[in-house]
Amino acid sequence: TASLSAHEVDQLFKLTRRLKEKGVSILFISHRMEEVFTISDRVTVLRDGRFVSSHPAAQVTPESAISDMVGRHMDDFFAKTASERGDLLLSVNNLSKENVFHDINFDVHAGEVVGFAGLVGSRRTDVALALFGIETADSGTITFDGQTANITSPQQAVKLGIAYVTEDRRQLGLTMPMSITTNISLPMLRRYTNRYGLVQRREEKETAESFRERLNIRAASLEQTAGTLSGGNQQKVVLSKWLNTQPRLLILDEPTRGIDVGAKAEVHHIIDQLAQQGMGIIMISSDLPEVLAMSDRIVVMREGRQMAILDRSEATQERVMTAAMGQTA
Repeated sequence: TASLSAHEVDQLFKLTRRLKEKGVSILFISHRMEEVFTISDRVTVLRDGRFVSSHPAAQVTPESAISDMVGRHMDDFFAKTASERGDLLLSVNNLSKENVFHDINFDVHAGEVVGFAGLVGSRRTDVALALFGIETADSGTITFDGQTANITSPQQAVKLGIAYVTEDRRQLGLTMPMSITTNISLPMLRRYTNRYGLVQRREEKETAESFRERLNIRAASLEQTAGTLSGGNQQKVVLSKWLNTQPRLLILDEPTRGIDVGAKAEVHHIIDQLAQQGMGIIMISSDLPEVLAMSDRIVVMREGRQMAILDRSEATQERVMTAAMGQTA
């Protein structure tokens, strides 16, 4: 029903009921709680690819379903170190893009991690792309370091001091056939180019070596191609690439997706260190315990709308998921 109007959803449900009367069995997969309870005879919850529960719909409430959905423990997650908020770095007011996101409002201070939580289709990434100039908002204002910013391109964003680490490192974050060194230098290639347009390989390699030590990139050589690295080391190269632009605001989109537990802990530690050094960070993650462990505040979105902003002290898995499902947080 994600792309259907309310009238079309009603028509679909009428058709579904007619098929049911004819003896057809139907599996309805959705995160729209009200629709699940409207159409279902039995509600089954899966979590992290595993069966959790299955009960007649009459015995299930939205609250009990949400409890089953978020029943993960946070013991294995690195927790962000508590720190004082610095100066206001980014302020977003009533940011909107027609049919994409509407009236988004939040602030990011220096040294703060602001997490973005939400289900599939919540449009968190679209907001990030607007902040980085890949998408353009129709209305609203972005204020960066006290100045109104009209960001219409990534070049503009980088010049301001904003960097964006994409959720798809293989397709969008790295040039796979190229070396670690080249990938790290790409966004700032002019820094390594002399007046004749030739790349100064020594300076380029020195930068790559400093990031290898700083982020603990494990590779046989800095000339190893990005495509031959493990997922965790690929992610460290993407981080190095954008940290090399010396940003003041770092946007991380699913920063630990598809990497092992050890690499995930290392990435969490890197994020914590950057925040301690005064960098403002926006972290989009579908991993709810990760958002809760790493964020000072959490913006919860649903279908392009901001549902809640929760401080670290008041945020729980249940409250975040409740807001993401459109219920009162």
